Amino acid sequence: MFGFSIQILFIVLPGVLALYDYHLLPETLEPQHYDLRILTHLNDTAQYFEGVVKIDLWVLQTTKNITLHAKNLTIDKTGISVKSSRDSNCIENVELSEKYEFYIMYLCKELNAGEKYILEIPFKGQLNESQTGYYKSSYNDTENKYKTHYLAVTQFSPTFARLAFPCFDQPNWKATFNVTFGYHKEYKGLSNTPVRKCEKHEFLEDYIWCSHEQLLRTSTYLVAYAIHNLTNAGTVTSLTHNQVVFRNWLQPKIVNQSDFSVEMAPKILKYLEDFFQLNFPLSKIDQLISPTHKFRAMENWGLVTYQENAFVFNEAYDLQEKKETNCNTMAHEFSHQWFGNLVTMKWWKDLWLKEGPSTYFGYLVLDALQPQWEWSDGKITKDLAYFFRHDATNMTRPISRDVKNSTEVLDQFSKYVYEKGALTMRMLHKILGTENFFEGIRNYLQKYAYQNVEQTDLFSSLQEVANENINLNVVMDSWTLQEGYPLITLKRDYKKGEVKVNQKRFIQQNNLQLETQCWWVPLSFVSQSDPNFEDIQPNHWLECPSNETTLKVGTSKEWLLLNPQVYAIYRVNYDEHNWKMLINTLQNEVDYGGIPKINRVQLMDDLLALAALGEQSYDLVFELFEYLKLERDYLPCERGITLLQQYGSLLKDQAAEDFNLYLKQQLTPHYRRLPKLKLIDSIEIPVNEIAFRRFIYTQSCLYNVDDCVSQAVMLNTNDSSISVPANFRQLVYCIAIEKGTTWDFQQMMKLFKNSPTPAQQSAFASGLGCSSNFSQLKEFLDYAIHSDTKSISDCYIQAVTAALKRDNVARETKQHIFDHAEMLNKKFKRKDLEPILMHMVKELTTPEELSELKEHLKDLSQFKEPKLEILGIRQVVMFNIRFRIN
Repeated sequence: MFGFSIQILFIVLPGVLALYDYHLLPETLEPQHYDLRILTHLNDTAQYFEGVVKIDLWVLQTTKNITLHAKNLTIDKTGISVKSSRDSNCIENVELSEKYEFYIMYLCKELNAGEKYILEIPFKGQLNESQTGYYKSSYNDTENKYKTHYLAVTQFSPTFARLAFPCFDQPNWKATFNVTFGYHKEYKGLSNTPVRKCEKHEFLEDYIWCSHEQLLRTSTYLVAYAIHNLTNAGTVTSLTHNQVVFRNWLQPKIVNQSDFSVEMAPKILKYLEDFFQLNFPLSKIDQLISPTHKFRAMENWGLVTYQENAFVFNEAYDLQEKKETNCNTMAHEFSHQWFGNLVTMKWWKDLWLKEGPSTYFGYLVLDALQPQWEWSDGKITKDLAYFFRHDATNMTRPISRDVKNSTEVLDQFSKYVYEKGALTMRMLHKILGTENFFEGIRNYLQKYAYQNVEQTDLFSSLQEVANENINLNVVMDSWTLQEGYPLITLKRDYKKGEVKVNQKRFIQQNNLQLETQCWWVPLSFVSQSDPNFEDIQPNHWLECPSNETTLKVGTSKEWLLLNPQVYAIYRVNYDEHNWKMLINTLQNEVDYGGIPKINRVQLMDDLLALAALGEQSYDLVFELFEYLKLERDYLPCERGITLLQQYGSLLKDQAAEDFNLYLKQQLTPHYRRLPKLKLIDSIEIPVNEIAFRRFIYTQSCLYNVDDCVSQAVMLNTNDSSISVPANFRQLVYCIAIEKGTTWDFQQMMKLFKNSPTPAQQSAFASGLGCSSNFSQLKEFLDYAIHSDTKSISDCYIQAVTAALKRDNVARETKQHIFDHAEMLNKKFKRKDLEPILMHMVKELTTPEELSELKEHLKDLSQFKEPKLEILGIRQVVMFNIRFRIN
């Protein structure tokens, strides 16, 4: 069928220029249906695809050109046709707009408004290695003489469908799709919908054509297809309304690491379908685990794709945290079936409308299906900690912001959209109350199914069920359309029983001149005599633009606590007396006076941040942190110790030694409450205790608490230490290398090199990174960074992360990073390198040190100006300087 001669791409005649200069496609035509026919040549040395797309177009406004998206495709303009039921048109010329990735066809005559036309375009392209568009991947079959197997997979989100076929590649242009897929019969073919029928190719021997059932109205970024020879780890029929059938495709060598994910997927989909009271509309879901994938996972209708590391779980070597994180990824992708797939944002500026709810409901799914993990408490606490720190700079961004090209669209996929979007949804949940919120969400999904929305549509749907006499659109715009967050200050008049509440933006540079900012702030108070942290709908509102209000709240003899469960994203400062009453309760009352753990975390976080800005005293900070010795929950303990370590990292010489002793004193009571570390392989630990115990053991060994180190040494046997539970193996390996000999190091190097799985490599790499001898450490770092095997080179990040925490090798480790900056830039994504950079930044305390760091990073283009400034590192350094001064 595809025997035509492909001409040169995009011929532009002199003097012919498109007048249209806007980042969105013109609203003259509406695509209603795509008939997409693709032939993939995967076992050919060229590895390419060719095809024809027919698009049913409805003319909204009379026009004499057709503009759509195409990039890196070869198109023969002589093969393009435009026809209606009455006549045909012709192409006078074509033009490529590289700026917007438009392909513009100038017609011989006008298309008439109100009529339907069929546009047919032949195209051809290479299967690329960029993990975008229609790309190729591969794996080695270890059981078959390391034979290389190839597969071809799509990744169209957010703006990559245009790399695979000419299309209207914007989320607002939804259409139905029929995909006919051609490939060699040795492969399996997948698309969004089940195969309808297969037949032999017209003239290519051993090739087949398989046509798939029609895909419901959807955006181009959710269309998906793949050819592969992966192994199905299991076929499971779910209990959903349509009895959705799940298949799970993986490399043969990791099939036995997929049981948990294979089991969980149907349960998650069933739970969400029941929860949203809206049936999942398809009959099958293929989960394809690709050896290479741009993101952790992608929620395509009926064909969900994953990175291998985001799906498989090795019981013998992986941490419990990995199982939980993978399950959360799956819950996130299946939440997208409603938020994103069914109801889609009109444009990428409102990406948070799909990512925020999917992240938040992903948390709630895990709470329902795996309550022992206590997942949402941990994630919400970490999300809040991240944004309270990062949004305190002047280089942050709102979660809804306009974007005008593919680069800006891709840059939207950040923690601001995912995690802060989830925090925004949680705030709506707590403001409205559970019953109203869930009813509003269900109404929203029902009303806008198969349509496109803006954030006002979500807020308006929730407004219909709100009891509050407020305008949710106005309220929520103040949180989504501007960056940063407020500091709410309470000034109590204890005689009058009044409290004056005011707001200003919390910013790390208190001398920074900013435009006036304000938020609609929900005010919920809890008092010492009535510590009800469940009924937290707002008692009052601090309105915007009004920045201050006076309220009658509480009595003079009891503390007040604002923002129970930290449901809104703001810090709180109290007067010293109120702080002291809160501290007294934490230190002396049973169950901390009923103050929940998330508020205990936030009290520490807020007070330390306020002291760093001179708003409170460090004496008060350390008075509060004394309660940590009594803490029994993981989240406050971990956050409190981590905050103290951030402070301690800025101290030098004797002050640093004294502070390390203080941390040792903080950790000692926790360590002594736990069983001896040497018994870890003989006792059963509840799942919700694993993270807490691992943290205490690790930190106690780091600060030489009691016999922690000797206990860890006793567990190591200089072999794989397989008897040590996987969740504690990294600690044991670390101590073994840090306190061991050259022989110990070389033995672990051998174990690392002979490890058959990434999970095993990761465990050994974390230990090797603990070496106190840099010449040994350098041997491993050089081996990892120069490896062509991704799982090995990834271990470089893990090892240097461990090494940077050790003073005796930190300086040489930094230099190793600088010396290999260009190589790191090629091998790793920015998100992989960012934690290393931020670790180095957090210890800088002078502008000169910052300038020196920037000079060292000149070969790391991912972090050149202004990208370094987007991270807010200058603000972090200025914050560190004040931290030390105060």
